[in-house]
Amino acid sequence: MYRYRTIDGKTLEANSLQGVAEALWQMMLVPPPTLEEWMEGSARRAANWNGSTVRTSSPEEHVQDLIAAGLLAPL
Repeated sequence: MYRYRTIDGKTLEANSLQGVAEALWQMMLVPPPTLEEWMEGSARRAANWNGSTVRTSSPEEHVQDLIAAGLLAPL
């Protein structure tokens, strides 16, 4: 089980990194139509927030990069 806290204090659990990405996507007030669109927007927001480069090639790599950038913290 993967458990994380977002930078705004929300916690989430999932059985895989893919599931973590999907949970983050669905946590948005108005989620984009696809996971891929969410990852693209998330990568842009990360770059604006702290200059991080977050890959959008797969949900798993995306979550790994969010963790490395300090935008998602393991619990």
